[in-house]
Amino acid sequence: MSNEYLLNLIKQVAEEQGYEISGGEKKFFIYIDKWNSVAYKIKENRAGYLQVHQWEEGTKQDEYGIYGRAVYSLRSVTDVVLFCNVLLASASLRAKRRD
Repeated sequence: MSNEYLLNLIKQVAEEQGYEISGGEKKFFIYIDKWNSVAYKIKENRAGYLQVHQWEEGTKQDEYGIYGRAVYSLRSVTDVVLFCNVLLASASLRAKRRD
């Protein structure tokens, strides 16, 4: 299965769960809000599989903030489905702080 299909599947699940999506085709960001740790950078690496980096810190002046090393390597359809489960759980379990 192509990475393009897998990336689009991740985007579709994220969108259905209320995540914002920004960036390009092979590298993009998904987040509930930009200042919550429920935010990920997903990109295709040189080896041909997908890497998922989790947001670590940032300020409101940063466009995207700082993302750490890859926390997930998605090498198969099963891996992508498992990551989509993380998105589902994160969307429903995240802290809903008030300003």
